[in-house]
Amino acid sequence: MTFTDLPLFSKAFLRREGHMRNSKNTSKTFFKEKSARHIVIWKGKLLFEFKKSKPTLLLLNNVSTIFKGLYSIFLGELDGKYLFLWDISKSGKVRGSQEFLGTFNDTEKNSHEDLPKGSYFCDLRSLLPFLSEVDASICASAKGIAEWQRVTKFCTNCGEKLIKESFGWEKSCKNCKKKQFPRIDPVVIMLVKKGNKILLGRSHQWPKKMLSCLAGFVEPGESLEEAAKREVFEESGIKTHNIKYITNQPWPFPSSLMIGCTSEAQNVKIKVDHNELEDAIWVSREKVFRILSGSDNSFFVARKGAIARFLIEKWVEGLI
Repeated sequence: MTFTDLPLFSKAFLRREGHMRNSKNTSKTFFKEKSARHIVIWKGKLLFEFKKSKPTLLLLNNVSTIFKGLYSIFLGELDGKYLFLWDISKSGKVRGSQEFLGTFNDTEKNSHEDLPKGSYFCDLRSLLPFLSEVDASICASAKGIAEWQRVTKFCTNCGEKLIKESFGWEKSCKNCKKKQFPRIDPVVIMLVKKGNKILLGRSHQWPKKMLSCLAGFVEPGESLEEAAKREVFEESGIKTHNIKYITNQPWPFPSSLMIGCTSEAQNVKIKVDHNELEDAIWVSREKVFRILSGSDNSFFVARKGAIARFLIEKWVEGLI
């Protein structure tokens, strides 16, 4: 099964072969190139500029003085431009509210007094419907690697502090020599079908009235099919079979690979595990169509660009 469109982040545009970042001399050469461009992240929010209200990832031509003493991460090459990422999370010169940092509700545009006027740090999820595929690809890499750098500080083998290597894509322990690389957490996300209805659930921390597909992490020793069956049954009491893979999506919140599937329900009675979900309901195709078209506002589904929205839309169109 093929689609002309895919969930956001699904297409990779950056060229980032291992040899481009493993050689310090090569990376330093890239850094000095006139074509080098610089991306900035602050507390998980990337820097954007807005042209006619449309967000565009801001690529700086020059290294700002605010980067002094910071470690740069080489993201890769795009159309002859070498891209570097700078994390200025410790800067105290950022304006705007920080009340909702890291949440679904962070719509604040934070500015920095030493960065270009009209540029703002924005939560990536809030911009999903408006990003170009190229910007989305870069943002997924930048946010994912920045988060890994933030949380991976000590050796899991001996507890010693790690040293950054390979221009940000590797860390090693000076004591026991163990190496660590960016990790990805596989997550199954399921569109569960029963006749003319699908199963939608609501997580406790989501915005009011939001429903989406059920999802969960794959555990050690599980196949994707086993994980999909287990997660749906644990959360809703629904047994499933006939699981089919549809597509996947990198999801840098913080480090997931979302694996989209469909499955058929074997029973209809829902028994919600309230430790996992706030609620779960069966919804008809007609109802979902009205929700997507805006003629019904009794609830809303995942934002455009997210794999859950993609699965739901394809089901309404009769394609899956």
